[in-house]
Amino acid sequence: MSKVARNERLAIAATLGGAVLLTWLSTWPDWMQARENLTVAAELQRKVGDLDRAEADLARETRRLATSRDRQEQECLRVPATADVAGLMQALSLEVDGQRVRDQTFTVMDRPEAEANRFEVLPLQIEMEADFERIWRVLEQSERLPRLLRIAGLEISLVDSKEEPGGDEPRMLRAALALDVVYAPAQHGDRSR
Repeated sequence: MSKVARNERLAIAATLGGAVLLTWLSTWPDWMQARENLTVAAELQRKVGDLDRAEADLARETRRLATSRDRQEQECLRVPATADVAGLMQALSLEVDGQRVRDQTFTVMDRPEAEANRFEVLPLQIEMEADFERIWRVLEQSERLPRLLRIAGLEISLVDSKEEPGGDEPRMLRAALALDVVYAPAQHGDRSR
C-alpha cells in the first residue's frame, strides 16, 4: 500500500470520525432535551389524568353538598338573627274567649344567655288558663314554627274552682310553658376572638 493510499484512508477515517463526533456533539443536547421532554410529558399526562379525576370528584361532591343543603333546609330549623318575641307572641297567641281560654300572658324571664359561642337563648314563659285542647294547640304550634325554639319546661295543674263544670263546659287548667328562644346575633358570629 502506498503512502498516498494510506494517507487517503487516514483522511477518510478522520473525516468519518470527525463527522460522527460532530453529529454526536450536535445531537446529544437535543437527545437529552427530548428525554427530559418525555419525562415532563409523562408527568403532565399523569396530572391531566388526575385533573379529570379531580373534576369528577368535585362534581360528585358538589352534588352531595347540594343534596345535603336541600336536606338541611327540609329537616333543620332556622336560627334567626333576632329573638323576635313579638312575632312569637303573635304566632302562639290564643283567642281569649272566657270559655276555652280565660287568660294568656307572655313574660320574658331573663336577659339572653350565650350558648355554644354563636347562639343566644332568651327564656320566655307563657302562662295560660285554658282547656287541655288549647294548651296542646300552643305546644303543637311552637313545634311547627320554622325557627329553632326549645321547650324547656311545662307545668299543668287544675284550676281551683268552687263551681263544678257543667256538661258542655271544659275543665280549665293552668299551664306554664317555658321556652328557650334561640337566635344568632350577627355580632356574635365568632365569639372565640
